[in-house]
Amino acid sequence: MALYCVISAGGAPGATTTALGLALTWPGKVLLAECDPAGRRVLSGFMADRLKGPAGPGLLGLAMAVQANPNGAAAALEEYTLPLTQDGEARLLHGIHDPRQVRQLARLWRPLADTFMAQDGDVIADLGRVGGAETPVGLLEAADVVVMVLRPTLGQVDAALPRLEVLREVVGEGAQIRLCLIDDGAYSAAEVQRVLGHPITAELPCSPPDARVLSDGAAPRLTFNASLLMRGLETMGRRVRKAAEEAGRADASSEETDTAAQAVQPSPAAAASAGGGR
Repeated sequence: MALYCVISAGGAPGATTTALGLALTWPGKVLLAECDPAGRRVLSGFMADRLKGPAGPGLLGLAMAVQANPNGAAAALEEYTLPLTQDGEARLLHGIHDPRQVRQLARLWRPLADTFMAQDGDVIADLGRVGGAETPVGLLEAADVVVMVLRPTLGQVDAALPRLEVLREVVGEGAQIRLCLIDDGAYSAAEVQRVLGHPITAELPCSPPDARVLSDGAAPRLTFNASLLMRGLETMGRRVRKAAEEAGRADASSEETDTAAQAVQPSPAAAASAGGGR
């Protein structure tokens, strides 16, 4: 299981649309968790005409359950989610409705991350714009990969720079940071990567008719599943999973090195005895 956080620097570049598209094209079990402090989008957009029953308590209900009984909430996580796909492999934990409710979540982001990590399958958390006081830092600290979505424009690159600096301080060596460009701007991927200093994991086409299916629940065209946008999201998913696997191998290698170093260090008693012998 891995935790993938999708973020933006602001300016509505399409972070929620990207996170949803990733979940819909993900192989195997995946949970899309709407953790944007500004409020939910998927329930009133993509799910508007697809919802077959009550939406349930979603993220806020899960957070209250985690606060009361962390182990019990992890075991009952599916009760707080909705199916995104017919086979139920992709599920949605819809976010808060009223942004004022984020105050109730401030101390619960890390316990929520632990709950996500205890479930079977991957988690894609949509965090929205980061950098403010309400940023879900606990989720970023626990992430395996963080993907910032932006357009290659001067305004968005300028906004991304300080937020990426803060992000690097938050995640340290614990997470891979990647960029996803929406192809709607004047600058090339190489220019953006050079300025921001992180690898670009995807360049998604700017395709309003297909994006509106995800953002607003518009009727899909016959070619939607084979569109450049959905194929690009599927490729992006493969790349971020590879980044998480590489990070996991690096962590395992580091732990083995530390263990080996500890094994060859003499005990204090042995060191003292050796010193006495001289």
